[in-house]
Amino acid sequence: MRKPKLLSVTHNGQLLTFPTNALGGSPKEPKLKPADELLLNWAEEQSPDLAAEAATVYHDREGVLCTCVSAQKKRFVSNNSLHYERMQACYERNNSGAEPEKENLLETPTEGTNINLLQVPKSLELFELYLRNVALTATPGTKLACAFQTRHFTPRLLEIAAKYAASVTQSRAYKKARLIMLDDFFTVIPPENSLVETEFEGIKYQQYPGVFSANHIDYATQFLLTEWTSNEHLAELPAPAQLLDPGCGNGVIGDYLLGRYPDAKLTAYDVSRVAIASTEMNLAAHGYSERSIVLQVGALSEITEPKRFDLIVTNPPFHDEFQTDINVSTDLFLAACDRLSPGGHLVVVANRHLNYATHLRRYFDEVLVVGENEKFQVYRCC
Repeated sequence: MRKPKLLSVTHNGQLLTFPTNALGGSPKEPKLKPADELLLNWAEEQSPDLAAEAATVYHDREGVLCTCVSAQKKRFVSNNSLHYERMQACYERNNSGAEPEKENLLETPTEGTNINLLQVPKSLELFELYLRNVALTATPGTKLACAFQTRHFTPRLLEIAAKYAASVTQSRAYKKARLIMLDDFFTVIPPENSLVETEFEGIKYQQYPGVFSANHIDYATQFLLTEWTSNEHLAELPAPAQLLDPGCGNGVIGDYLLGRYPDAKLTAYDVSRVAIASTEMNLAAHGYSERSIVLQVGALSEITEPKRFDLIVTNPPFHDEFQTDINVSTDLFLAACDRLSPGGHLVVVANRHLNYATHLRRYFDEVLVVGENEKFQVYRCC
């Protein structure tokens, strides 16, 4: 994992250090990002003595909000395990004391807080899941502010918010950022989370809201698995004993491979809590629980057993929220090279324009494009 470059800012009289990408301004004059400023200022306005209050922070990507909000007691809720890791690093770096309580997004919270701050995620389904989490324990005093960049606004944000609160208002734009504020929440009965159903080649899959590619199996994954049934470069691969599915999503790749290789065992991982729960559900539904382990981690380096894999298959992400970022993919390629068994293979499907062959050839002796169409390429590496 790359070590982040760090810069320092002053907030409420404290000198705090954060990764460069978590801050705005310039390297010479770093500042909190406008969206974070709006949220923190809003929180201060809600209580004459915020330091004595409790607050919940949702989807804090870099730990800035958790570190800066002055509430005495804090809860932290995020779908992404990397957010927790970054928050912990911020607390250690800034000697911020006891870390916030962590909550599982898919479990009904035992109690809520009046003050709630949310960094709006890219996924509208995930946005709604967070709002539902607030509403489950809402009282007449519960308030929520959601920050976003104005260029990412869609009317759907307001439509979703109106399903959970009677009062939905917007702030004025501030340096290309804005808040949606919710008050007077409706009562929400905590039923099971609604599931999204998809199908591929006659096999049904279910997933929780917020998993990537909700309405259909991702097209790159569809291309990969269709190729596997007829492509000789994939069909001729030796039957593996240990499989790895990084960034598993709803588990369709691992599910397919376990069906194809009946003696194999699977390790699957993802940063997303809703993805992990979806993969576990689908593997169990198809009878593969005993042959698989599913983990919520941010990198292959966090998995210690098994030490080696015979076949690693992935459709790696190339976005971090709204930003294009292939670092997760290139870090995975390097880690995969170190963790493959002798004679093992890495198989990658990706958009053609990413030109992953250039990166893969840094780590692998043989990199073949074994399948392609107008949008995607499949690489086989060893």
